Amino acid sequence: MGIRLIGRRETRRTDYFLKAAEQLHIPVSFVDWKEVDQVDFAGEVVKLDPPSYETADLFQMNGQIREYGSALSKLENCGCHFLNSPAGIRRVLDKRACKEELIHYGVPVTEMFPERIENFWQLSEAMERHRTYSVFIKPIFCSGAAGVVAYRRTPGRDRETAYTSCHMQERELVNTKTIYRMEDPGGIQRHLNAVLSLGAVVERWHPKASFQGQSYDLRVVWQFGRAVFMVVRRSKGPITNLHLNNAAMEIEKLQLSEQTIKEIEGVCERAMEVFPELAVAGIDILLEKGSLHPRIIEINGQGDLMYQDIFKENKIYKEQIRYMEEFALWQEQKRTKVVEDAFEWRKRD
Repeated sequence: MGIRLIGRRETRRTDYFLKAAEQLHIPVSFVDWKEVDQVDFAGEVVKLDPPSYETADLFQMNGQIREYGSALSKLENCGCHFLNSPAGIRRVLDKRACKEELIHYGVPVTEMFPERIENFWQLSEAMERHRTYSVFIKPIFCSGAAGVVAYRRTPGRDRETAYTSCHMQERELVNTKTIYRMEDPGGIQRHLNAVLSLGAVVERWHPKASFQGQSYDLRVVWQFGRAVFMVVRRSKGPITNLHLNNAAMEIEKLQLSEQTIKEIEGVCERAMEVFPELAVAGIDILLEKGSLHPRIIEINGQGDLMYQDIFKENKIYKEQIRYMEEFALWQEQKRTKVVEDAFEWRKRD
């Protein structure tokens, strides 16, 4: 029984996971997503990293992520043991379905409009109905900040503002690493129609806590029943994702109270109880301005890549590999015991 990583070649995820295995002297074999159909995983302990989305066009990316969901489904009955099961990853891949489950179990989350909103006019009607004039629009299946729009309008005045990391280019909706500010009503409408056509969730724009003039939220890596890493994501604007060149900071600098840290950990624990198929997850947490009460923004079933960790101790991946090795040894011992018991029964006969 071996340990296997399924992922992408020549990425930091793969390189540093395999580097951690080498440092621990634990053998780990690797297979690229493109080769999955050619490999027998029966009996192995497997970690799934995300595939590569070789496009900046959100329309194409949306289709590729749906295909990834199908690829996960095919792996569910391959006879191996997963660190995070394909079914668990799929359950949180859909932002709407994930948040609906969290709401059902009473886990505090950033508020989501219950309606399915498919165009700008439906969005306008819903914002009026909920008397909520600042919202985030997020494609259901895209990861990170891809396609996310922070949209604000002033009631009774013809004033609108939108912030996003993507822009329209002919018939493509192109994702970038730059935040654009939009104020032209016609341009905003066309942009929102494109994003909403992908299938999207609309959430209330909650005021975030701030530190030294920048708003922030948290990425928590939760694995094996506890928070093993927290990083602060800061931004002068509303979108804090780190790959948009926003500033990461150690959580200790916030000097949060012990009670607040316990609240954060408690909310993460309750969320992970809803998804028991996940041993590991990246959980994005908003701390409300003033009260610092935590709300879950979203959960990423493959959100364990932390540059602040891999370039230092690489402890997240090392702990995963140790766990997988222990599980593999336990499975081997259990299988050996079954064989030995069967042999004893045959001797008695």
